[in-house]
Amino acid sequence: MQNYIYPVSNNNETPSKKAYLRPLSSVQSINEAILDKVMPIHQVVRFANQAFENHTPVYVVIEEKQGPKSYTRTLVWGKFNSRVTPKRQVMFTTADKKVTYLLNISQILAIQLG
Repeated sequence: MQNYIYPVSNNNETPSKKAYLRPLSSVQSINEAILDKVMPIHQVVRFANQAFENHTPVYVVIEEKQGPKSYTRTLVWGKFNSRVTPKRQVMFTTADKKVTYLLNISQILAIQLG
């Protein structure tokens, strides 16, 4: 997996054809430095399993493929619904319980306590 680092886009700017990062502007406790970083896979697995066991809400940076050579990074707040499976998948539900993701562990770029 390659590391993709893109500047944080403001809501006033129009998104370019490249992948862009959509930050959660209303949250003040987020460490801005984590938005442009990619955690190692073993650390993502460990943090995801710990967050599930402790029922701790976390912020997760998810990378989704939009097309060929086009990715979108999204910052989401919620809880893990399962441990990381042997197939390297994990269930994640947003805090408002509107969206449940079935994520491949390589789609999770960073995890931070919420």
